[in-house]
Amino acid sequence: MRLPFRCLLAAPLVVATVIAQAPFSPRLLQDDSIWGDGKAEVTVFAAQEKRYGELRETEVRHIVVREDFAADAQVKADNWQAPGTYPVIKLNQIITVPTGTYRYDQGHSAFWRVSDGQLIKFASTTNDSCGLSYKQGNLTAGDWHYRAFTYWEGMSEVDTTAAAPVGALTYDELPFKLRTLDWGKTTLFEAPLLETVIDSKADTLAWAPAAFAIQRVPDGWRVTVSHAHGTDRLTFDRESPHTLRRWIRWDGSRLERTHTIRLPYWQLNQPGDEHYLQPGATYP
Repeated sequence: MRLPFRCLLAAPLVVATVIAQAPFSPRLLQDDSIWGDGKAEVTVFAAQEKRYGELRETEVRHIVVREDFAADAQVKADNWQAPGTYPVIKLNQIITVPTGTYRYDQGHSAFWRVSDGQLIKFASTTNDSCGLSYKQGNLTAGDWHYRAFTYWEGMSEVDTTAAAPVGALTYDELPFKLRTLDWGKTTLFEAPLLETVIDSKADTLAWAPAAFAIQRVPDGWRVTVSHAHGTDRLTFDRESPHTLRRWIRWDGSRLERTHTIRLPYWQLNQPGDEHYLQPGATYP
């Protein structure tokens, strides 16, 4: 269950050492040897997602791909050569959770400018047997314009704008954003954190303190995130592109990577193409 933001803001975090800015670099986003092959990185996780107080066995997929945004619309450009078009990196999180007599189908997309690594848009959907909800946030001139359409009374339509604090992050961008850390340069930093928007209700745009501790572990890099709800631990591959291996969340939910493959998934939509998502599958 999500806590109200007044609780978040009332629970400051204290750390011993803080640097002025989070130590991120756009190098990974700009690496054409990784994102320039016309394929997406598809990572499949064996997952336990908590719903209604119980952990549910399921599969989660993370899809990372580079695409070109239209100049002003913040959507994929029909013509990548059109004036003003610019590249972004997109992360899609695909979450399907069986829950008793129905299930949750949820998705979250995050988009970062390749030029500087800034998150400029997020969108989230929840489709379940109770109804449909859609949310979107767009960064314009330093402010977030947030809209939500939900099936909940009192929040059927929400339209608001909020200014993010300097260095602000969102919880839902962490699986990729933390991959852009300048690994080995620092062990600790703080950043204001917006809690997850992956649910069916509308959100209040408010950021609460979070502390990030980075350490090398036998299977890669671990980032421990201490926030008002509790503690998350994300483990990434040691070598570039530092793909997420494991995510243990504050509520007991967890993702454990089974495999990663690079493929143009949007072209593989014929019967039988689903075998490309199986462990050990290869794509030309």
